[in-house]
Amino acid sequence: MDLRALKTFEACVRHGHFLKAAEELQYAPSTVTLQIQRLEADLGVSLFVRDGKRVIVTEAGRWLYHEAAALLKSVGAIRQTVSDIAEGDNGSVRFAAIEPIASQKLAAIIARYCKVRPKVELTMEVGGSRSIAERVRAGELDFGICSSPPSKLMLEFEPLIEETLGVMLNWNHPLAERESIKASDFAGQTVLVKEPTCVYRELWESAIDGTGHNPFSCMEVGSFFVIQQMVKAELGIGIVPIYSGLEQEGSLVIRPLADLNPAVTIGIAYQDKNYLGKAALLLMEEIRSISCEPHSSMPSA
Repeated sequence: MDLRALKTFEACVRHGHFLKAAEELQYAPSTVTLQIQRLEADLGVSLFVRDGKRVIVTEAGRWLYHEAAALLKSVGAIRQTVSDIAEGDNGSVRFAAIEPIASQKLAAIIARYCKVRPKVELTMEVGGSRSIAERVRAGELDFGICSSPPSKLMLEFEPLIEETLGVMLNWNHPLAERESIKASDFAGQTVLVKEPTCVYRELWESAIDGTGHNPFSCMEVGSFFVIQQMVKAELGIGIVPIYSGLEQEGSLVIRPLADLNPAVTIGIAYQDKNYLGKAALLLMEEIRSISCEPHSSMPSA
């Protein structure tokens, strides 16, 4: 059996006439007759009883019609899904991003993407740069938004934005009145930092260790949101990337580091574009738009 013969058979039964089926399928009447004869020969049964110009479906034909109609509907759905996947309107995308770019830059992009392509099954995870790069290499993620991966992972990397570290302060903190913070200003402060595997923690330590100024205490906190809440509660000051979205009017401000200027490039890491589906490629294209946006707006003193 081939699908063309089944489609012809289904049309013949539905119309109750070979000629009408031929007109719908845009076949010559002889082609319809030949396909039905071959289908009957293949199955070894008669599917129609000829009565002059009329055709009457046999019992075997009635059963086959029911199955063929379901099969053709399924095949049609398969064709449509495959076509949608090729166009990027269906399929699945799994990626991960570091914070705070995930919430501050990507959330709105993902929301727009999902509205335009509701059939795409999208999974977005949040993690650290190291683990994201390793999972992209292992094939567990289509791509990742992270810092530049180690060369040994042999991943492609497209830079998006350069992030600079700043100091998150409660409005009531004496340092909040300054336009920028110096390394010497950390003396006697409780500094809230991310975990050791975080790229921002590594960036902070490499910058502050080079100054020789570290007469302060550090508290390790695994979430920028928690750091934000602790600073709001006046527990200490936080080391965070400079995003205006992390500030809270009348409550929190972020000041740049005057003499350290630690910066890191964040971009898209992936193995090979040829391995990626169209839906993933389209999402990557949407994410590239953030490189054209203003990264942050510094508050005035």
